[in-house]
Amino acid sequence: MASLEVHGKTAPERSAQHCDLCAEGDENIPAEAYCTVCNEFMCTPCATSHQRSRLGRSHKLVDKESMPRKRSETGQENVNEYCKDHPQELVKYYCPTHGDLLCGDCIVKNNHTCKMEVIADVSKGYGNSTEFKQHEVKLKTITDKISKTKHEIDLKAVSFDESKKQSVKQVRTFQAELINAINKMSDEITTDIESKAQTTHAILSNLKTTSKTGEVEVHSMTNVIENCKGNDILLFIATHRTKDIAKNVSNKIDEVENALESVPQYKFTENSEAKTLFENSAGIGHFKQAIQPGAPTGKHGKSYKHFSKACNVS
Repeated sequence: MASLEVHGKTAPERSAQHCDLCAEGDENIPAEAYCTVCNEFMCTPCATSHQRSRLGRSHKLVDKESMPRKRSETGQENVNEYCKDHPQELVKYYCPTHGDLLCGDCIVKNNHTCKMEVIADVSKGYGNSTEFKQHEVKLKTITDKISKTKHEIDLKAVSFDESKKQSVKQVRTFQAELINAINKMSDEITTDIESKAQTTHAILSNLKTTSKTGEVEVHSMTNVIENCKGNDILLFIATHRTKDIAKNVSNKIDEVENALESVPQYKFTENSEAKTLFENSAGIGHFKQAIQPGAPTGKHGKSYKHFSKACNVS
């Protein structure tokens, strides 16, 4: 910030001022502007909001370089409140019939016929008037209401965050329960598959052993008969000796074939109800509204405990 020159000497820089509006909320924000009408220091956001407000848009604001070191302590003089309809004209008159604040142009251009009062006269001692005191009480009531509402908002935000945290925990717990249940059922099915596979392999192994034994016996009988060929007596004897053995082997192979047809085939089939759970748009649960807006929430200051039950997971 540039230094100010006074009578040829350099004046020290102003000490830092802070926003009066933010100070009401216990915030220490450096001031960047000063309203000459409201006699208040303001930070940039507050100054912007003030200029956009209906009451403050006609106020004169000076920047950081031009603002005073401290609030003005002057009295009624040098009050420059400009007309909202004629920004170049000062507000000087008051219409008690309509409650309007007017400048000279308002009276002339709008052909006002009401009896006007000069603000400089009617405002004398206004700080002690009943009207002002009632208005001051009204503003205090509104301020308290705003504070109460902000507190309720903070409580609701905290309660919702608690509900969110609890609900996420419930979802994760339920997820783990589902996974554990699926794993358990999968293990049971896998165990059953392995058990049936062992039983089936044992049956097939026995059938194969029987078939192999029959094969060995038939091969042995075939060799005996082959060796007897050329000698009808030996061939006659060998044939009659192997007839019963061959019949027995044939019967056993028939049994193997019948047993083989009886060996069951297995196939995994999905549980349609379980599959529907994941295909269903309902999913595993919902995070939905616990109560309707506007429902009783208890006395002011009580936390919204019912919001902690907002997650209905089933």
